[in-house]
Amino acid sequence: MATMKATALTSLYSTDRTLFLTFLGGLVVSIVGTIALRAGDGGGAGWIWVCTWAEVPPPEFPQAIFTFAIEPIPIFLIALAAVWYLRTRQRAQASHARQLVSNRRVAAFLGGFALVLFTVFGPIAAYDGTFLTLHMVQHFILITIAPPLILLGAPMTLWLIASGKERRRRVIYPVLHAGAFRAFTHPLVGVFLFAAVPLFWYITPAFEASLENAPLHFIGYAIFLFAGLHYWWPVIGGNPTRWNLSYPVRLVYLLALVPIHALLGLIFHEPDNVIYEQLAAVPRVWGPGPLLDQQIAGAIMFIAGEALGLIALLIVAWQWASHEERVGRRLDAADTSNEWRPFVPREQ
Repeated sequence: MATMKATALTSLYSTDRTLFLTFLGGLVVSIVGTIALRAGDGGGAGWIWVCTWAEVPPPEFPQAIFTFAIEPIPIFLIALAAVWYLRTRQRAQASHARQLVSNRRVAAFLGGFALVLFTVFGPIAAYDGTFLTLHMVQHFILITIAPPLILLGAPMTLWLIASGKERRRRVIYPVLHAGAFRAFTHPLVGVFLFAAVPLFWYITPAFEASLENAPLHFIGYAIFLFAGLHYWWPVIGGNPTRWNLSYPVRLVYLLALVPIHALLGLIFHEPDNVIYEQLAAVPRVWGPGPLLDQQIAGAIMFIAGEALGLIALLIVAWQWASHEERVGRRLDAADTSNEWRPFVPREQ
């Protein structure tokens, strides 16, 4: 027994040490990569061009659709989160929780992260400081499309399972059951953040300041993603929550998508002047002019927001109908099993 414990401890120490060294190595590589990219103007092959967000070349077609504005350190942190998820899944599988670690859930989680990476570092990100339309597409993806995919992977449930009984009892459950945590995770807080974050970002000087400040720019991405995760948490099943919304309440909750996106769309589509002078001053070799770009951004937010809200409502309505059908079948099966049957003696 003592030998088995010693072997397990040695294996655990070796694994943790390997992970720690991998983390340090990845961090060093990302820092060196950042320094190397910032030392030059970028580079590439053919139409593909790789540079930092601060060194994006003027938008020229078709090179613009193959330009990637990468930042190695944020990419490393996002990749680290994906590795954490896969490692947590491995530990959860060891706990025989295979129904929670299906390949479908893993594909959803990794797909959400891949979408975040492409949105934040792909061609859309390269010129979000030139075209407001592209920034609006980023906002829409980070707050309404990527969060449901990430949450479908059930990351918090896997983390609870992989943490072990003792750590759950001593550390995690006291936090989850705390009054402050319960208040902050209230669905109404999610609705507030979903509406307040974009309004604050676009109405205050924060957006224009982020066009010249790379750290603030990436902080904005993180805030939008966090607001989306908070909003979708009570709707997407599979993760622990103190607020289990019934299907009728979920439908009402999702209706908040409609006025929020409509308001944002009107803010950009209705004015006859360009709201952000900084975007108006950026030279554009191709693409819509500043005012038309702003109006297209508003139309995208209005139309895409309403469409996604309708799709989400239809999905929840279908889930509700399926749930009622399953409940009905169980009740019918219970009634059938309890039916009175006459006693028929066996023939001798």
